[in-house]
Amino acid sequence: MSLQTGEKFLHEIVSTVSSSLELTEVLRAVVRLMSEASGVHACFAYLMEEDGSRLVLRAASPPYARLAGKVVMERGEGLAWWAAERGEPAFIRENALADPRTKYFPELEEERFQSLLALPVIGRSGEAIGVITAQTEAPREFSDAEVDFLVTSASLVAGAIENARLYEETRLRVAELEQLTELAEAIARAEALDDLLQAVVADARLLLAARACHVYLLDPAREELDRRASDPEPGSTRQTLGLAELGPELARGGRSARLAIPLVASDELIGLLVAEGSDRVELGRAVASQVAVGIKKVQVIEQLTEKNLIKDFFEELAGGQPRGDLEGRAARLGVNLGHPHVVVVAEPASEALERGLRTTAPGSLFDHREESLRAVVKLTTPSSEAFLERLRRVHGDLEQPVSVGVSSVCEGEAAFADGFAEAQQALLGSVVLKGKPSVLAYEELGAYKYLLRVAVDGGVRDATVDAVSKLAEYDAQRGAQLVATLEEFLRRHGSISATSEALYVHPNTLRQRLRRIGELSGLDLRRDDWLLIEIAVKMVKLQQALGAAKAQ
Repeated sequence: MSLQTGEKFLHEIVSTVSSSLELTEVLRAVVRLMSEASGVHACFAYLMEEDGSRLVLRAASPPYARLAGKVVMERGEGLAWWAAERGEPAFIRENALADPRTKYFPELEEERFQSLLALPVIGRSGEAIGVITAQTEAPREFSDAEVDFLVTSASLVAGAIENARLYEETRLRVAELEQLTELAEAIARAEALDDLLQAVVADARLLLAARACHVYLLDPAREELDRRASDPEPGSTRQTLGLAELGPELARGGRSARLAIPLVASDELIGLLVAEGSDRVELGRAVASQVAVGIKKVQVIEQLTEKNLIKDFFEELAGGQPRGDLEGRAARLGVNLGHPHVVVVAEPASEALERGLRTTAPGSLFDHREESLRAVVKLTTPSSEAFLERLRRVHGDLEQPVSVGVSSVCEGEAAFADGFAEAQQALLGSVVLKGKPSVLAYEELGAYKYLLRVAVDGGVRDATVDAVSKLAEYDAQRGAQLVATLEEFLRRHGSISATSEALYVHPNTLRQRLRRIGELSGLDLRRDDWLLIEIAVKMVKLQQALGAAKAQ
């Protein structure tokens, strides 16, 4: 090659690399010019991937141009990597395939070529950012002038590649920002969770250049992630993931990558964004952040809407005066009123109890009031016995004391008004009969069902009840135990010794209390009907429990 010819081609290369910022266009032109200038039969331009693990063919002289992007050299493979790792040209004069430094690519028809030249493209950092290879069909010696020309050309190409890459990255960032903005607008417009999730998987798949995209949402009760949306169709993709399977954000298998980025809002794990065939971690995190906030917003709105729907639904059930299509609203809330249910009322409201109920009785509805929790619990059998057993186990694990009343089984819309009343009465009965926070079913009240109705409805005047009420007032003012003493005395059938032992008092102390009871109340325990007195004691205790409930 003459000096004049070399300068001409260098001028053309300079003009080419400075005329465009399109990387592919620049590389194609450089390959063409270097082929013409050096008289080789094939010229290839490989670029290093960002992580430095592979050289990928990005441009080639005819007829191999169609292979751009399809030929890949892993680290250490071929003469190109040998030159890139050492930062110096490598040359094989003849019989190139026999050299152990080469790797055979049948699609490049390398059996046709004898000589092989590999020129590293060195970037501003001093590290190789690519390699240009040239091949000839006959053995070939490259003169010093030709090698200098090719090395100089490679250095010019390095600047063009870095500028084009910077332009490409900038353009990509702008496009990503535009797409992120579009995704944010789609999330902001979504009013229903399903609509939001479908928009997310479709837009995120394009944005992350993924083969497929999935969104999983956390089910706190099961501590599992359920797949809620996919683009395209999920195929064999798993429907459920355990929390222990979250794993790393970026995982590789062969040449394929998979992003799995947690969706977190306000330090709360909401779900998981999965992008198959993508390794754009930072962009994936930005997408996941917007998606998590959007999902949380819609969930809060839906929860508030559902809470109001449930509250109105409960009020209509409890009042026995439904407005409009109650069955339709029940179906919207996932309830079939024709199936067996029980009503549960708990005081005080307990989130731990609710979590336990959601786990033991899926498909139930819950309504939080100021100091209480109400639930319509779906049964799996016509009897409530199995549910009561599970409920008592949940209750036994609670750290804070809670009183729970459970109705008899309700089937059909008309039964629920009585069910709510029964659950409330059982709750009051648990306070009176058990003496401590516990679970009590309405059927376990026995004869006290009737006393509770009288206590709740009121309107019945009774001299014996009035007499016991005086004792209750005295106990409240003086901190005495006269009502409890009277109740125990009646329970022990009037036995002084048994009652004193049960109360841990001396028999004389018991006799003094009994005299005081007679003086204050006017009751004569020798002549009056003990059954009436015992009923009156229960009535007064029920009235006290009702008064305490109303005061809360």
